[in-house]
Amino acid sequence: MSFLDDFRGLLLREPKHFAPRQDVENSDYTCLCYKTKDSYMCFACDYLEDCFYMNHSERDKDCMDGMMVWESELAYECMDSIKMYNCDFCWNSNGLTDCFLCEDCRACSSCFGCSGLRRKKYHVFNEPCGSKEKYEEKVAVLREQFFEEGRWGEVAEGLKDSVMEKFDQVRFSVPHIQWQQTRCEDSVCDYCEGCNRCYECFDSKDCEDCCYVQGGFGSKDSVDCYYLHKGTLCYDVMSVDRVWNCDFGFWLIGCKDCQVGYCLNSCENCFGCVNLKHKKYHILNEACSGPEEYFKKRDEIVAELRDQGLWGENLIYEALKDVELGDMV
Repeated sequence: MSFLDDFRGLLLREPKHFAPRQDVENSDYTCLCYKTKDSYMCFACDYLEDCFYMNHSERDKDCMDGMMVWESELAYECMDSIKMYNCDFCWNSNGLTDCFLCEDCRACSSCFGCSGLRRKKYHVFNEPCGSKEKYEEKVAVLREQFFEEGRWGEVAEGLKDSVMEKFDQVRFSVPHIQWQQTRCEDSVCDYCEGCNRCYECFDSKDCEDCCYVQGGFGSKDSVDCYYLHKGTLCYDVMSVDRVWNCDFGFWLIGCKDCQVGYCLNSCENCFGCVNLKHKKYHILNEACSGPEEYFKKRDEIVAELRDQGLWGENLIYEALKDVELGDMV
């Protein structure tokens, strides 16, 4: 049998995590989460506390129904935003406090239905109210109208002079930046913060010298990765954390010099392995006598895969692409 056949058999034989996660507390209904506490139905999130229905978010507290919300508290229905406090229905924003229905705003507080504002306070539909009292009086009426209309994200057909209609008029009347970037240098990226020399990267923070990475956090010198946290010299990996020089892997944590791995924790120099913890010099879950035997066998397998035209492809996908879902353990 070829290596790919052996690897496919190992993948099918080994039990699968129904919801991979690590160091979570009272957060049973979460998946691909790390350091999450007292949260429910959150996915691909880290360092959450008391959050519900969140996706791809990090370091949030008391947030709900959000996607890509970072370092925020008391945020509801927010998206693609960072450092939000007590904000609802806001997106593409940074550093907002007590804002409602705002888009592409920075360092603003107590704003309603605004777009494209910077360092403003007590504004409604991009117009200043003059005082806190006038602002609160206007917003009380508009909030009630907004919830009575029951529309969010689009203008209801036949509904005239609605809150969403006024908001759309505002946001379509102001210029918008091409890319959502904060503190990025020499980079072609979108929805990124603190990234340097990155190309075609998205939803990432504090990355350097990366290409084609989505959901990267504190990573360097990596290519073609998805949800890469603190990874260096990685290629074609997904949902990994604290890894170095790893290729073609899924759910690797604290690993080094591993290739073609599925659900590995604190492993080093493992090739084609599944569900291993604290292992070293393993191939297809079998231990080698030492580094000499390991590298010899690994090089033979790589040569075989090169001859088959498979080396460089994601072998987890190649092994399972023709497998029926019912065949998975």
